[in-house]
This record gives sequence, C-alpha cells and structure tokens, in this order.
Amino acid sequence: MASVTVSGYARTNTGTAIPLRATSVAEGTETSIGTDASFTQTSQDIGSYMPGATILSLEMFAPNGISYAYVLRQGIVLSWASVNVTGVNAKEQPLSTPVVLRPGDTVRCLAITASARTASLCVTTNAGVNRIFTTTGASGAFPGEQLFDLQNAANGIGDTLQGQTIIRAIFNQGGTQPTHCGGAMILNASSQLAGVVPCTNPTEIEGLISSVNIPIQLNWTAFTCQA
Repeated sequence: MASVTVSGYARTNTGTAIPLRATSVAEGTETSIGTDASFTQTSQDIGSYMPGATILSLEMFAPNGISYAYVLRQGIVLSWASVNVTGVNAKEQPLSTPVVLRPGDTVRCLAITASARTASLCVTTNAGVNRIFTTTGASGAFPGEQLFDLQNAANGIGDTLQGQTIIRAIFNQGGTQPTHCGGAMILNASSQLAGVVPCTNPTEIEGLISSVNIPIQLNWTAFTCQA
C-alpha cells in the first residue's frame, strides 16, 4: 500500500472555503485530514480552525479514491460526504447534514488502493442520525458481504438503526469493481429485499446522494450486491 496525498475542501454557508490536505497518508488506513498549512500557516483540525462556522459541503480527493469521509465529533460520525478520485468529480455534493463547527471537530477519511475491494454505505435517518457501514471485501467472497457499522463492528444495520427510516444514502464500491454491481441491498428479517441504494464507482464518476425511504427494524441487514 502506497502513501498518498489526500486533499479537499469544506464550504461554509457564507461561501468561504476551508482548504484541507494531508501528505503521506497510508492507503487502507483511516486518517484525520487537517487544514492545508500552505493556506492556514499550520495544519489543524477543521473545528479549531473555524469554530462557529456552518459547513454545508465537503469534497475530498485521493489518487485511487476514498471509501468514505466524514466529520468526527467526540467519537461520533456527525456528517458524511461524497468522495472522489483525484480529477474525477462533477458537481459539489452537500454534506449529509450541515455542521456548525466546534473546536476538536475533525475530518476523517479512508483512502484506498486501486485494487481495494472496500465498500461503504453511508446513510442518514429521519431521526438525524448519520452512520457508515463497511466491508473490506475479501477476495473470492465479494460481492455479497454484509456491511457492518463503522463505529461498532459487531452491529449490522438493524442493530444500529432499529425503528428509524433511511432518507438519504450513498453506496461507494471503489477499487476493484464487480461488473455486475447494482447497489447495496437491505434485507428484512426474512431475507426479503426491503430497499436498495445505487452503487457508485468513484473511479468513473463522482457519486450522487440518493433520496430513499427505507424503514429499518431489528435483525435487518445490509449487503453488497449479489453475483
């Protein structure tokens, strides 16, 4: 796995942009991305750089792509963003939820290799909860793997979001793409298909956030698309 430069920016409700950049980021390892010291004198977390500002969008770029990016506050995924391969982007996407920055708020992301099989399902619920569900996609087993909560790897989507309804989502399946991939499948307790989130390949086009209406109950699961 190579070390790469990850860059990007956040845009506030006043139109101000906050530049973000980190060098020597190890692909396959989730990393904090601070402000770009070329513009901000020192690199610091986004919340300490501009406390009180409201950020509406977050665009992040890496040479081989990013599986997910989000704003972290006190161990919680506060809001997630659309992600990009460097040079492959189309339209600035909004954050899943606007964020009023506080000192200590941090941008985190997972840059991936060109051959990675990582998949990430980012969701927002009607209760305002933002979560990311992932799988590493072991060779030979992918696709068709269950996605688990980034914040609690023991939890499936039903454990985390029981009683809530997913209203916005994006599914990133970067790196080595199965040609038949259609989307992330959400199955009910009887293994019937209850909802689908379209698949995005960031190496081809920037992902767009989908508006959905998928109620979640206990023992429901989310899987990558089947062969």
